Formats: sequence, structure tokens, C-alpha cells
Amino acid sequence: MKPSKQVSLLVLIVIGIIVSLYRITHVSRAETSWDVLGYYLPLPACFIYHDPMLTKTDWLTKVNDERKLTGTLYMVSTNDKGEPMYFFLFGMALFYLPFFFIGHIFASLSGIADGFSLPYQYSLVIGGILYTLIGLFYLRKNLRRFFSERITAIVMLIIVFSTNYIHHMTLKDLETVNVIFMLMNIILWNTIKWHENQKFRYLVALGVAISLMGLVKPSEIIIVLLPLLWNVKSWETFKGKILLIFENWKQLVITLIICLLIVLPQFLYWYAKTGSLIYDSYKNPGIGLDFSSPHIINALFSYRKGWLLYTPVMIFSFIGFYFIYKENKKILLALAGYFLVSFYIISCWTEWWYGAGFSNRPLIAIYPVLGISLGYFLQYLNKKGKIIKSIFIAILLFFTFLNQFQWWQLKHYILDPYRTTKKYYWATFLRSSVPDNANKFLLVNRDFSGKMSFDNRSEYHPVFNQEVNFKEDAYKDGLMKDTINNSIYYHVPKSQEFALTKQFIYKELTSKDHLWTVISLNIKYPEKVKGAWPCLVTSMEHNGKSYGYYACAIKTDTTNKQWKEFKVEYLTPEIRNVKIA
Repeated sequence: MKPSKQVSLLVLIVIGIIVSLYRITHVSRAETSWDVLGYYLPLPACFIYHDPMLTKTDWLTKVNDERKLTGTLYMVSTNDKGEPMYFFLFGMALFYLPFFFIGHIFASLSGIADGFSLPYQYSLVIGGILYTLIGLFYLRKNLRRFFSERITAIVMLIIVFSTNYIHHMTLKDLETVNVIFMLMNIILWNTIKWHENQKFRYLVALGVAISLMGLVKPSEIIIVLLPLLWNVKSWETFKGKILLIFENWKQLVITLIICLLIVLPQFLYWYAKTGSLIYDSYKNPGIGLDFSSPHIINALFSYRKGWLLYTPVMIFSFIGFYFIYKENKKILLALAGYFLVSFYIISCWTEWWYGAGFSNRPLIAIYPVLGISLGYFLQYLNKKGKIIKSIFIAILLFFTFLNQFQWWQLKHYILDPYRTTKKYYWATFLRSSVPDNANKFLLVNRDFSGKMSFDNRSEYHPVFNQEVNFKEDAYKDGLMKDTINNSIYYHVPKSQEFALTKQFIYKELTSKDHLWTVISLNIKYPEKVKGAWPCLVTSMEHNGKSYGYYACAIKTDTTNKQWKEFKVEYLTPEIRNVKIA
């Protein structure tokens, strides 16, 4: 075989070796932490702690206290009765399952079968590597359907080394994006094959992959647009597609039954825990989809996580859609339609920066589609002269260097994973260390432990100062007079669960992205406090549901029955929507 006919295979092998070696040499003792802990949770709950329904969390609290896997157990949701249940769906647990069992065998032989020891961590990482390699294998197969060996190889190299793919398929390969990237490529391949010959096995593979994708990340179910719109370029071809589906209705019915069987355990779990076959366990009022408030500009260009700022090479994939239009219209609607809908949904997530990822993490799932548009751009460029090609190569090399260097900066905390601003970005641009005083340009620091430290008071100014007015009707029944100090105070009756509540509209206080609030009060206990201390509670609300909840016990010296000042400081959480908060 001539080298030119195997160059993409050689590139695949080299990429696979590099990615695998890098990942296996960077295994953490806490691979199953934060979100990954939530995805993984059903496996130790079911097979080690004998709590498959997650009826209690004491064992999880104990594990977390010992291993420090997460700041809070946010990955445990509740049903309407307040009983614990899994926050995430079962999709990722299904992909972890075979490697969990392998790790469990080795852990049992070593006497450390707790679900979180190193044998489990290494086994899961090896599983993540396997899914990465499968994704790359199918990426190559898909690209070769459209392009030459040379262009296929170049597109693969660009996706892996010139984008944020490299970060999330190595250090973060246990997160959803790795599995979704693999499933996306499998769906694309079987879409192509089924439209060629309508063989049953391709439709079943499509259905299974789409079902699993929905279980991994429900919003990804929109991937159905890809096969539905494939080969549709006009109203006539759309009618032809409908006719094709009806001609193969038996295949479709059997495939739908198989899909239902795959998602049935999730429905049965929801029904057992809530009485409903479909239930929104993602109970976090502070984060969610706001379709009326997309963050399109931030998602693309923000210094915090802007996709095209940190992954500028993907600009060429945008241009490539034009050449798809010129050369292969029958796949344009499927590819462009899916990309636009998916990107819009991604930008509508209120936490549009998506945690501590590099660049815009969820867009990696769309790279199999963007790889095709990028390939069409390179195919066009291949017809141009040496000068144009040389200019492109220079730009590509710079973008690749920038991507790799900024990834290095992120790994060494020169680029902050959460708080980067425009001033901080340029202060650290192409720097191997953080310059003096550059940290002052970062966004406000929100400590994941829940501790609030208001250290830089001089940089803030008060926006309002308000006292509770005891002359208001709401407080008249509890008003008392302190004859010693000749002042009016409010006496909280024992039967009153909540007292002195006050609400403010966030946008009426400030247009900034956060507020530091200082709340102070004078309090006197008539006798020694028995039982739990009363609390001062502060929180934000969205659609009547609380987030950013912070409760602080009002502890003072209760032996002398004197008035004591109590003060608490509160940093507002990430505001879900400043316009309506």
C-alpha cells in the first residue's frame, strides 16, 4: 500500500498513542470527583453499598469526608417528598459499568473494594481511553467518506491538537463530552450507511446510539435532526425522506422498541422514586436553560471561556459551510441545522462557561460535524496557489501553538479556569507565570467550600443601606420596648418559624454580576439557648425557588442577657439572569 493511501491511518495510530500515554500517566486519586461522582454514583450504590435506589446518603457522606471528592453533595437530588435520588441520568454509569467491574475485581483482591480506591480510578480511565479511541476511529471513517487521505489526516490533527479536544479527551475523559463525541461519530457513520442501503443493522445502531446519548445528556437528543434531515435539500427531497421512512416502518418500529427498552430502567427508577415516569431531577434553580436569554456573544468571544477566543482555528469550519453549500447541498441542512440548534441550546445554558473546562467544552460534541465543514474548506484551499496555502499554514501553526500554550497555562493555573477577564487575559498572554498584581483583574472569587471572605472591601462601594422599620404593620404585634435603652425592638414568638424577612429585586440594586452584602443586627436572648441556634438565612430566588442558600447560626453569649451585635457577610452566587433576577 502506498504511503498516501494509509496516511490517515498512521495519523490515527500516532494520535491514539499520544493521547493514551498522556492520559494513563496523569491519573488522579480523585478521578471520580465533582460531576463524575454524580455520573458514577449508581455503581457503588448498587454493587457495594447495597443502596441501588439511593434511599440514604450517610455512606456517601462518609466516603466524601474521607476522600474529599466534592465540596457539596450537589449530585444528590430529592423527590417531592425530600427523599434522596440520583441527580444525573444513568447514561454515563452504563458506560462506566464494565470498567467498574474490572476495577472491582482488582480492588477485591487487594482488600480495598470500596468503589473509590485506585483500582477503580485506573480502570475507569482505561475505559475512557477506549471510548476516545473508538471516537477517533469513527471520526476517520466519516471523514474518509468525503475527503482524501491527506485532508482526512489534516482534519484529525487539527481537531485533536489545535482545539480544546486535547484537554477534555485526556485529563477530562471521564466526563460526558468524551462519550458524546464517540456517539456523535457513530450516529454520523450509521446515518450515512443507512441512507445508502437501508439495512436494518444501521438503523438499530442509530437508535441505540441516540438513546444512549439522551441518557448521557438529555439535551443531546436533538441529534435526531441529523438523520432526519440527511439528504434533504428541498421540499421535494423532504417528501422523499418521509416516504423513505414509511417504506421502512417495520425497521423503525422495532428500533423504537429497542430504544424504549434501553431507557426503561431510567423511567422505572423515576416512577419508583416519584410516581412519575418522567421527572426533572436536575433541581438547581441557579442553573438551567433560559431559551429567551442566549449568551451567544459570550459563548463565542468571552475572555472567560469564549470558544473562538481560545479555539480560533474553528473559524475555518464556519467558512467550510459555504463550500458544503457549493459542493454537497444534500448534507448542508442536516449538518448546519444540527450545529445551529445545538449551539443555540449550549448558549442558552445560564452557566454558559461550563465550569472549569478549557474553552467552550460542550461544543466538542459537535466537532464530528464541524470536521466535515473544515474538510470542505481545506479541500477548497488545496486548489489554491502556494502563497495562499503558505499563509493558511502560518495561521494554522500559530492557532495550534496558541491553543497548546493556553492549555499549558490552564494546567498550571496561569489562566484561571473560572475567573479570567479581558485585563487578566492580556496581562498573562503568552506568559509562563502570573505577573505581579494581575490577580486583581480576576472575577470575584467564589469559594466552593461555602466560606465567604470579604477581603477587598476598599474596592467596593455601598449601593444601598436599609434598616428594618419596626413601625411597619407587619411587625406591630411583636413590638416591645426596652425601658433601659428606651428603644423599640421586635420579640420573636416561639411559634414563628420565620421572622423579619426582607426581599429585594437584584436588578434594582445593581447591574453588576455580584453583590457583597453585610447584614448586622442586635440580638438578646432572654435565657440560655437550648437546642439548635436560630439562623440568619440569605439566598437568591428564581421562579420562586431558592439558590445560593446560606444559613448562619446566630451565636452570641447568652449568659448575661445583654444586647449583642451579630454580623454576617454574603456574596451573591452567579446570577442566573441579571435582567430578571
